[in-house]
Amino acid sequence: MKRKMETAGLIGYRAGGYGRLLADPRTKAGLVVREVPASEMVGVASVSEELEVGDVALVRVVKVGKNRRIEAREGFTLDLFEGDCFLGAFGNRYATGQFEGYVPKGAVVECDMLSMGGVLGEVTSRHSGTPTPTRVEVVGVVVDGRGKKINTRTYGVAKGYSEVSRPVATGDAEVLLVVGSAMDSGKTTTAGTVARSLSRAGYRVAAAKVTGTAAGKDARFFAASGAHPALDFVGAGYPSTYMIPRSEVIGIYASLVEELAASGADYIVLEIADGIYQRETKMLLESEEVQGSVDHVFFAAGDALAVGFGARAVAEMGLPLRATSGAVAASDLGVRESEELSGLPCLSLDRILSGELEELLGLRDADRCSLPDQGKEAVLSASGGSLRIA
Repeated sequence: MKRKMETAGLIGYRAGGYGRLLADPRTKAGLVVREVPASEMVGVASVSEELEVGDVALVRVVKVGKNRRIEAREGFTLDLFEGDCFLGAFGNRYATGQFEGYVPKGAVVECDMLSMGGVLGEVTSRHSGTPTPTRVEVVGVVVDGRGKKINTRTYGVAKGYSEVSRPVATGDAEVLLVVGSAMDSGKTTTAGTVARSLSRAGYRVAAAKVTGTAAGKDARFFAASGAHPALDFVGAGYPSTYMIPRSEVIGIYASLVEELAASGADYIVLEIADGIYQRETKMLLESEEVQGSVDHVFFAAGDALAVGFGARAVAEMGLPLRATSGAVAASDLGVRESEELSGLPCLSLDRILSGELEELLGLRDADRCSLPDQGKEAVLSASGGSLRIA
């Protein structure tokens, strides 16, 4: 009779040769461990110390909830069933339309699956329309051949950054940043369509998702839109960016931008998650590193009111706002109201692709020197003055 391997028996498990955790076909691996070499994940140890963002763990599904699938490290999705084991990583999540969750404190027996990419944590609140999270048992933390706990932040392009004390090197590329009013305001679609328009016009485009919670679909959309390379914060070594230190947020931004610039891109298109007053987004937008490296800003929103308020806020931050877009631009009426409120073009996807983007960026205008102040002047003129927020 063949021996059954009980989950509990994995504690202290060591394998020789290539008989490692991922060699077992029953062990699924989430997107969050994409940057960790499979050969280094060789064992599991009991949770004996405080967990940190990025700590990799082996978990067993207790009850399937919101996330019925896991996005694997290879990019495809796999169904989850009760009793399945998978490799995930601990992190925090900020998602107004789904979960608020945090890395558990103290001894951990069970926790929640915070995202399809395999982020683990404890849900503290959720949107009223979101089902309860998938619940998992924490078998143990994953360790290397020396018995050292594996953390995703050891890997990825940001591993050499702790503080940025110099200007972000953008090379010859111009940086176009897409921010928005909230989750699901149309930022990713806008960023991808901008990349597609520039790529079709013959420019070399690279793109990245700077902040958020692990999910590979945004970077894949950028790649499908003609951006190469297309990166994200997972590639910088992070399962999520919510509540990480400011220095690490800036480090992710700087490392991704410099990686993209090294590819020889003419344009770097970036998306920052959530709304402009979300913790990490606000940190970035107010930082010298972002303000000193961004050439163009697009603001995506779901309605004209959000455009009017958000465009003024972005302009007051001193950022070079060029246009608004997002879900509001799907309506001609929404476009007219937005343009009246902001004093800036509100570009639908068709308008971005039709050539208006090139005109807006000055690619069909010999004089580009006046661009940096146009956005702020237009917004403040349309709004009748400055915006102040306590």
